[in-house]
Amino acid sequence: MVYNVHERVVDGSPEEVWAQLTDVGRIYPETSGTFELPEGLFEGAPVRHDGQRYRVAVVEPGRRLWFDVGRTIGGGHGFELFPVAGGTLVRHTINGRLSGLFALLWPLVIRRAHDRALEGLLDNLEREVARAHAG
Repeated sequence: MVYNVHERVVDGSPEEVWAQLTDVGRIYPETSGTFELPEGLFEGAPVRHDGQRYRVAVVEPGRRLWFDVGRTIGGGHGFELFPVAGGTLVRHTINGRLSGLFALLWPLVIRRAHDRALEGLLDNLEREVARAHAG
């Protein structure tokens, strides 16, 4: 079982943050690999993430973007947006039972790489929302 959470308050409304988050492949840190939505963002859309293939499970504009990773991570992973004083709380959560090789590699390698990637993504998200405010 894994429960992994990354949070950041971003200076912008949930709608402003969502506008940047929907292009998650663009804000995914280049140094951390790849994240692609080759057909766009919609429920059921295919996802390519560092050699893995899975699907977008939930798209609730301004609120929630969730991914179904199948058996690899039983509960999936994704983003939730919450309006708070000073902006929007962006929360990324992995919550579920791990299986196969992923379960073995999570504590040894994947968790640290995932944590770096998520913090980089949140840095990029913060910058892009600020740039949209300025522009």
